[in-house]
Amino acid sequence: MRSIWNLIWPQMLTMYSVVLTGLTAVWTAGQINADTQGALGMVNQCGFFLMVVIMALSSGATAAVSQSLGAGKLLRAQNYISVTVLGSFGLGLLLALIGYGHGNGILRILQVPDAILPLAENMWDLSMYALPAQHIYAATGVMFRATRHVIPPLWIALFINVLNPLLCLGLGLGYFGMPAIGYAGLIFANIIAQSVGAMLNCLLLLRSGYLSFQKIPGLRWLGKGLPYLIRVALPAGIASLVWQSGYLLLFVLVASLPVHGVTALAGLTAGLRIESLLFLPGMAVNSSIAVIVGNCLGAGREHDARRLSLLITAATTLALSLVALAIWPFRADIAACFAQDTETQQQIISYLTYNLLSTPFSIASTVMGGVMVGAGATQFNLAVYGGCSWFIRLPLGWFLGHYLARSAEGIFCAMLISQCVQATIMVLVIKYAHWTKYTLKNSQARKS
Repeated sequence: MRSIWNLIWPQMLTMYSVVLTGLTAVWTAGQINADTQGALGMVNQCGFFLMVVIMALSSGATAAVSQSLGAGKLLRAQNYISVTVLGSFGLGLLLALIGYGHGNGILRILQVPDAILPLAENMWDLSMYALPAQHIYAATGVMFRATRHVIPPLWIALFINVLNPLLCLGLGLGYFGMPAIGYAGLIFANIIAQSVGAMLNCLLLLRSGYLSFQKIPGLRWLGKGLPYLIRVALPAGIASLVWQSGYLLLFVLVASLPVHGVTALAGLTAGLRIESLLFLPGMAVNSSIAVIVGNCLGAGREHDARRLSLLITAATTLALSLVALAIWPFRADIAACFAQDTETQQQIISYLTYNLLSTPFSIASTVMGGVMVGAGATQFNLAVYGGCSWFIRLPLGWFLGHYLARSAEGIFCAMLISQCVQATIMVLVIKYAHWTKYTLKNSQARKS
């Protein structure tokens, strides 16, 4: 258990520092005005959507690298890492070129309120400059976790997550003698931080020997190694696409409410960031358990993979549910820190009420999703997460928010219900489905 904890705690610390960075940006936007906070939330959510492809590639690489190292295949792991890093840069650059200048059309499709559309469009165009570096920084971070080298990148993450808030406060509000350039300062802060993080992570991977641009895999290896990467990445990518598009439509549902659409959007933006205090540690465990399960299955220890999956899921869910319980009495105080007007504060309180109640279910399903990534069984994530998002959360949110309650509270209630169903199904998958058959070893056996 000590080895498991040593893998989890650095990632958890990294995730908390990421949370603080996001909270600083949202808080700074709230100090400017509610329009800026709402526009930032919409642009950030679109940015998460554009990260779908690289996170899918990273899911495939996590399974391949962790299983390769578990089986003692170091060269194979190095090849997968090189392909992932180079691929992340290419994908980020391509998406940035496609996305630049198309913010207006995309944001109109998402029904961004006219009051904040010009602001959101400017934010969108500026944010495209960060996309290639953002892809590399995300992919290299995943590769460090897959190789169990979690301490060196932790120091880089802590540095970046100090630099970003300082730049947000400085360029956004004029602190530390910097010029106050408002919303643009928040975007420039992210561009600088992501670029520095990507550069430092690549240097660290090169120094560790896991990344070498002199040993790029040839066509022969790619013909053998890429099919498994694609087989795992494809359902993971579709699952992320379905999930993130579901969240985008959630923003659309909130923004298009009959009344108080802009303040509800600002409340959702702040609420998501506050909730991430609970959710991101769960993502740290998600990443760790993917590596642990991958190592176990690569070494042929299926029983250990199943036992550790249930144990770590239960422990993480209990721990973070207790944190949610501790936060519950302070919802109003927290909301007051992130919004200046009373109406937005009430929207934040409403969001926190429902999503703190959903903590046991959302954390459990998040951790169990990592189990599927480590096993290469990402099609289960696609079926469960995608199904619950599109067939429960969104239709129910539309009905409750726009017709029954006619407020954001109905949409937040639908989120709670969908998380309950999602967690229940994932528990049944872990216990009864044959998810261990999707490993790299089994895939190669079927080929031969």
